[in-house]
Amino acid sequence: MGNTILTPDIIAKEALMQLEKKLVMAGLVHRDYSKEFVKVGDTITIRKPAKFVAKNFLGQVEDQDLVEGSTTVKMDRYRDITVPISSKEMTLDIDDFSKQVVEPAMSAIAEAVDGDLLAVGIQNASNKVAISGTPVITDLANVGKALDKKKAPRDNLRNLVLGVDSTYKYNTLTNFTDISQSGSSEALRDSTIGKAFTMNTYMSQNVPSTAASTAGTVTALKVTGTQGQKQFSATNVTPSTGKLNEGDEIIVNGYRYIVSEDVTASSGSATVKVTEKVVETISTAVDAMPIIKEHSLGFHRNGLALVTRALELPAGAAKAAIASANGLAVRVVYGYDQDTKTDKISFDIIYGVKNLNDDLLVDFA
Repeated sequence: MGNTILTPDIIAKEALMQLEKKLVMAGLVHRDYSKEFVKVGDTITIRKPAKFVAKNFLGQVEDQDLVEGSTTVKMDRYRDITVPISSKEMTLDIDDFSKQVVEPAMSAIAEAVDGDLLAVGIQNASNKVAISGTPVITDLANVGKALDKKKAPRDNLRNLVLGVDSTYKYNTLTNFTDISQSGSSEALRDSTIGKAFTMNTYMSQNVPSTAASTAGTVTALKVTGTQGQKQFSATNVTPSTGKLNEGDEIIVNGYRYIVSEDVTASSGSATVKVTEKVVETISTAVDAMPIIKEHSLGFHRNGLALVTRALELPAGAAKAAIASANGLAVRVVYGYDQDTKTDKISFDIIYGVKNLNDDLLVDFA
């Protein structure tokens, strides 16, 4: 039978390989991984890159402890994809099964991981660089300059992840398309810029943006919300009669939510309906970041962390497996729904995202 060939172990290994291929941000930030098992909501301590001070030498040295800083990270990003499968699908070979089931599932999880990293980085960035009305190359230079002013190391770990619109705004500048100026045809052939102003540049389709045909007008707001509901109560809306339109986004505590209905604030208050369930109850109003245009992210690796661990195998783990490598872990579980008499397969991953140094993050919008 097919399921004697397509074991959870085989599928987990294939899922991990596909996930690695599809991630962009995950390979550019500080990583923390260990083989310990965690549960959703666990808080763990991770190490931060060490920092020293170059002190004046006045005849006697002052020892500095070689102690890496630490910070806590909540493992609250639990992403799951569960799909029904038929006996016909289980008779496919791994290549066909991967194309039909695994690749689409891992694309969705990769989108979530990259999107979470971008959201946390952009919402916490202490540096803001504006995109000119008519984009010019000095816009990119200003991102590099912002990192320089905050003393970000000038190594090969500076990155700029551009959204789709921003990528095509800048890679069509003659500075990049004119081979006599750029020395490369990358911008024309691959729609890439390469390295610019100390930063390795990338394009991600997961950069926060708006899908609204006409973007809203809100520039700031605070929200409260109840876990499981699909709405927020907004106050301090700026301007007080500002609009959020269907397809706009808001970032709340590093989570992205897409607005599901047009809404106009009244005297600075509004009920903002969203497409996803609120992940945590927020009783005291917190700042939410409205995304009514594309926001790209410039950063140094040490400014942002992706923390990954493995989920525990469920009891009776004969039909479950975990594949881990290169700081990622994917769990695959087979199940059977007695009510509907259907087989199911689930792919899940748990991780945390942490801003380590806001000075090394640049919101480019």
